[in-house]
Amino acid sequence: MEYNAADDSLLGGGIGHLQDSSEDRRDAYVVACCATLCLQDGLPNVRMVDIANRAGVGVATLYRRFGSKTRIAIEAGTLLWKCFNDRIVQMVESDDFLAMNGAKRLECLLREYAAHYVANRDFVRFVYDFDHLMLSEGVTPEQLMAYGQEVDSFYIIFEDAYQLGVSDGSVRQIDDFRTFYRCVAHALMGLAQKLYGGDVIPSDRFDDDPSEIECLVSMAVRYIGA
Repeated sequence: MEYNAADDSLLGGGIGHLQDSSEDRRDAYVVACCATLCLQDGLPNVRMVDIANRAGVGVATLYRRFGSKTRIAIEAGTLLWKCFNDRIVQMVESDDFLAMNGAKRLECLLREYAAHYVANRDFVRFVYDFDHLMLSEGVTPEQLMAYGQEVDSFYIIFEDAYQLGVSDGSVRQIDDFRTFYRCVAHALMGLAQKLYGGDVIPSDRFDDDPSEIECLVSMAVRYIGA
């Protein structure tokens, strides 16, 4: 599942059609351009003037419409998570997925989650840089509501698979499934960020080997199985 901002796959159907027409469409195009630049160059290296040039708008217009780089970064992050969420929804609505029992659905979701992080280091880097920017800027939870809703929307899909697994006997009952989900989700993202963050000591050396991420997923699958 490639998350390649260098081509139209970022928004599924392309972003060119967003460039003209209403102000809302222009804004959506600007946000998509920002997301593209953040994945290509890294969020800290993207300037408002870079976004303006990429989108073909004036810098003054950009500030008038969005106010700050932080604001447009939030919208870009929300877009990136939405794109991935849309692809997950397509998967869970497939006949193959719907034919699985609860345990198989959970395993499929966890492996898809992990595969996304392994295949898309630029996205992993973006999330790391995004979190640091939000903390340094003192952004409030209210300002991140839409972003958080896109990230948290995964939980509903996982919980549905878990509840099915409990019903069909393929998954064991867990006292606090939400905590289990958060633990695994944070561990996967943290390990992926460590994988791509660079080596500090020899034991940090991953050499682009996803085996540790695969091990983490396997441990989660074995833990939850009936």
